[in-house]
Amino acid sequence: MLPSMKRKSYIILAAVIVLFAGAYFARHWASDWWYSMNRPQLPKALTYQEAEANSPNQVTPAPPSPVESGTSTSENYVLESSPPALNPTPSVDPLAGPINLPDKINLAVPWMSQAPHSNWDMPYQEACEEASMLMVDGFYQKRTKFTPDEADAAILKLVDYENKVRGDYKDTTAEETAKILRDYFGYKDVRVLSFKTVDDIKAIVSRGYPVIIPFSGKDLKNPNFRNGGPLYHMLVIKGFTDTGLFITGDPGTRKGEDYTYPYQRIIDAAHDWNGGDVSDGAKLMIVVLPNK
Repeated sequence: MLPSMKRKSYIILAAVIVLFAGAYFARHWASDWWYSMNRPQLPKALTYQEAEANSPNQVTPAPPSPVESGTSTSENYVLESSPPALNPTPSVDPLAGPINLPDKINLAVPWMSQAPHSNWDMPYQEACEEASMLMVDGFYQKRTKFTPDEADAAILKLVDYENKVRGDYKDTTAEETAKILRDYFGYKDVRVLSFKTVDDIKAIVSRGYPVIIPFSGKDLKNPNFRNGGPLYHMLVIKGFTDTGLFITGDPGTRKGEDYTYPYQRIIDAAHDWNGGDVSDGAKLMIVVLPNK
């Protein structure tokens, strides 16, 4: 082969190598661009304050008693010295009663990855529960975001607590996660509720409360999960659209902020740990009610 032909072959080979190397290193950028171009339009995100103001659970205080001073009403007397709050606001279960579901809602729950610095070694590959709890707490603490360093430090601190108190941090059930939310984060009212339908979840989120749900990870069918997804996974449901999608804070992927799943997939994939037999686990959601 002539020297000039050899040089031309080398140039072509080098160009091919550069082309393939460029495509390899640009694959994440291309994937992110495609995802951003095709992601659904989401409702405006409501902060905790906005969600609280719009909540249907607001109770209007009872008006002052119309009974004049010194007048007998049945066997009770209303005296001039009586305190003005004769009819205190009744205690109302914030989850009780019917609710008119909105077409869409989106709570501004700050997102974090369970691997904030893209390190998926232990403990991060098992930290979806920790990240989910921290996201919900961040919402009630009126936090707008977590930096990678903040998220990393918070996850490691929570993992350390669980190791000391529970002896382990991995694969916490819904009930165990609720206990951590009470004991570590200090929430007084944390409930584990069973559900069957889409509206069961919508009814909680519509009142302004994000929910944490455990899943059979592979049944979520998230294309961004490694190896088809984990056996067990937790994420936060923070809203829903009028096009049949739940809006989530999914810590299991770098694209998990505002990640959307079809309604029915969430229902089908939801399963508690169940001793490792996740596919037969109960459909449960963890509801954290903010302290007042």
